[in-house]
Amino acid sequence: MMLWKLALRNLFVHRLKTTVTGLIIVFGTTLAIVGNSLVDAISGGMQRSLTHSITGDLQVYSKEAKEKIAILGSMDGNMPDIGYLPDFKKVKDAILTLPNVKEVIPMGVNTAMLNPGNLLDIKLAELRAAYQSKSPARVASLKEHLLTIVKDIERSQKENEQNLLGVYGADKLFKDAPESIATALSPAFWKDFDARHEEKIEFLANKMAPLIFDDNNLFLSYLGTVPELFQQSFGQFEIASGEMIPAGARGFLFSDYIYETQVKHRVARRLDQIKKQLVKEKLTIATNKEIQDKITANVAQAAEVYNQLEPSRIQAILPKLQSLLNSQEKDIAPLLKSFLAMDDTNFLERFRFFYDEIAPYIILYRVKVGDTFAITAFTKSGYSSSVNLKVYGTYRFKSFESSPLAGSVNVMDMVSFRKLFGFMTATRRAETEELGKEMGTVDFSRDDMEAMFGQSVDVADKSHEKASSLANLAQSAFGKIDSQRRDVDTRYPRDEMENGVFLNAAIILKDPSLTDRTLQEIAKLSDAQGLGLQVADWREAAGGIGQLTTMVRGILYLFVVVIFGVATFIIMNSMLMATLERRREIGTMRAIGAQRSFLMGLFLRETFVLAFVFGAIGTLIGVAIVSVVGMKGIPAMGDVSTFFFSGDRLYLSVNPLHIALVFIAMTIVAIVSTQYPAWRAMQISPLDAMQTSE
Repeated sequence: MMLWKLALRNLFVHRLKTTVTGLIIVFGTTLAIVGNSLVDAISGGMQRSLTHSITGDLQVYSKEAKEKIAILGSMDGNMPDIGYLPDFKKVKDAILTLPNVKEVIPMGVNTAMLNPGNLLDIKLAELRAAYQSKSPARVASLKEHLLTIVKDIERSQKENEQNLLGVYGADKLFKDAPESIATALSPAFWKDFDARHEEKIEFLANKMAPLIFDDNNLFLSYLGTVPELFQQSFGQFEIASGEMIPAGARGFLFSDYIYETQVKHRVARRLDQIKKQLVKEKLTIATNKEIQDKITANVAQAAEVYNQLEPSRIQAILPKLQSLLNSQEKDIAPLLKSFLAMDDTNFLERFRFFYDEIAPYIILYRVKVGDTFAITAFTKSGYSSSVNLKVYGTYRFKSFESSPLAGSVNVMDMVSFRKLFGFMTATRRAETEELGKEMGTVDFSRDDMEAMFGQSVDVADKSHEKASSLANLAQSAFGKIDSQRRDVDTRYPRDEMENGVFLNAAIILKDPSLTDRTLQEIAKLSDAQGLGLQVADWREAAGGIGQLTTMVRGILYLFVVVIFGVATFIIMNSMLMATLERRREIGTMRAIGAQRSFLMGLFLRETFVLAFVFGAIGTLIGVAIVSVVGMKGIPAMGDVSTFFFSGDRLYLSVNPLHIALVFIAMTIVAIVSTQYPAWRAMQISPLDAMQTSE
C-alpha cells in the first residue's frame, strides 16, 4: 500500500510531466480505437458489397487454374486464366451436402466487344422498318435525313482520309470514296429510291457507312450465370430498367452504371455528370476545371447531336433555341454550340431543355432496352465467337449503384456465355452430330467437334483434309442451326442452363461467420470426391479490390505502431527526466535501506497508474467518437467510396475486443517505457545522490 501512495504522490508532484505523458497515452489509445473501428467498418462494408453482389461468401474454381481467381479483374486490369470445370451438377450436389451452404451459383467472367453501328447504320435500319410498315411520311423524313448525313460524309471525308493513311483497308476505301459519294448525292440516285429501296439501302450500307469513323466499339466485361438464380441469391441485385431475363431465355442485362456512362450519348452523359457535380457535390462551373473541360468537350462534339436530328426536327427546334438563346442565328450548328456553352447561371434551364426538346429525337443510347445485338468475344482457344442477344434491361446493386467498382460487370445467361467462351451446350452438340450424319460428312469424334469450339487440340497432328472438312462442317452446321433457332429456340431447360461447363461458382453461406470452417470443409470434400476444386474467400475472389481492405488495415496498424513507438520514446524520456530530477530522493531512499526491487516496484506502479488512468480516458474519448460518428455516419466522398461503405454513409461501431486489446497494448507500452528509467534509478548510489546539489 505504501508503494501505491508513494506512486500517486510522485505523479502529483511532477504534474507537468505526468500530464504530458498522459496526453500521449490518451492520443494513442483514442487513435487506435477509432482507427480499428474505421477499418472494421470499411472491411464490413466491402464484405457486404462483394458478398451480396457478385462474389458470394466463397468461390470455387479449378485446382488446375494457372492463376488465382479475381472476378473483378487483377491489379493490371486483365482477367486471370482460371481454367474451367466440366460438371456443375456434380460440384453443386456435393457442396450442398455441407450444413452451412445455402446456395451454389455457376459463373464465368470474360470480356467482349460489340459494335452497335454508326449513325448511318442505325438510320438505314429505321428506313427498312419504315418500308416494311408502309409509312410514307416516315420514309420521306428518313430519306431527307440520309441525304444530310451523306453531305456531312462528303465534308469530313478529306479529314478522315488524312487520319487513316496506312490503316489496313483504308487506301481502297478512300480510293473509291469520291465516286461513291458522287453517286449517293446525285439526283438520279434518289429519284427511283422507293422503287429500288433494297438496292439503294445496300449501297449506302456498303459504300457510305464505312466512311463514318467513330469510337463506336464497346468493350465490356460480362458475367455468365443463371439469371434468375443470380437474382434470388444476391440480395443487393435489382432491375433498374426494363425487365429480368426470363427463366431459360438467352439474354443480356447491362449494368446500369455501364449503360449510363458508356452506352449513353457522350454529350448527354457529360450533362448528367455535370448536373450531379453541381447539385449533389455543390461544385460550380466557374471554379472547377474538370467541369469546364466537360463543357468544352460538349461544344466540340455538338455535331454528334445536330447530325442525329432529322431535318423536320431541326425546323421545329430552331425557333425554340433562338428564343432560349435570344439569337437570330438560323444555322443549327452554331446555335447548338452556343447552347452547349453553359455556365452556372443557365445550366439547369438548358439541361431541362436538352432532355425535353433534343434527347427524345437523337440516339440517346447506342443499344436500347429491347434491342437484339451481336456481341463478340474470344474463346479460350483464341478465335472469335459471336452470339445475338436481346437486351432485356439494366440492373444495379442497391446502396452502391453509382459506384464504378460495383457496376463494372454486365450479366448474360450461362448458355450464351458457354458459346462465347468456346463450349458447346448439350443441345447444340446433339444437333451438330445429327446434322453431320445427315450431311454424310467424315465421322469426327466428339473431341474433334469440341476442338473447333474451344477445347485444346493439336491440329498439326491431324491431316489438312480432315481439319478443312471439320471447319466446313462446323460453319455450315451452325449457320443452319442458328438460322433455324434464332426465333423458335430461345428457351432452355433449367438443367441445361445451370449444368455443364463452368469457370467458377459463388457459394452463399447460411452463417457467414463460419466462412473459414466451411472453406476447409469444401477443400476436404473436393479431395475426398475428386472434384478438383480450390476455394477462395470473398476477399481473395475479388482480386486486387478485395486486397484493399488488408492494405488499409496494414497501413493503419503501421501508423498505430509508429504512434506507439513515439509514445514509448516520449514516456521513456519523461520518466528518465523525472528520474534524474529525483536523484536526491532516490539516494535518500537507498541510504535508508530501500532495495532496488523497491524502486522498480515504485516506478512500475507510477507507470501503471499513468497507463490505467489516461488509457481509460483515451478509451472513453475513442468510444464517444465512435458512438457519435456511428449514429450520424461518415458521408461517402464520391461514387467509388459508396462501394467501400456499402452505401452513402459509413457507420462505425464499438468492438469490445478491440477496446480490451488497445487498452492492454497501451499499458504494455507504458510499462516497457519505464524499464530504462527504472534501471537508471537503481544505478544511483546513496553517496552520489547525497552529494548532488539542488
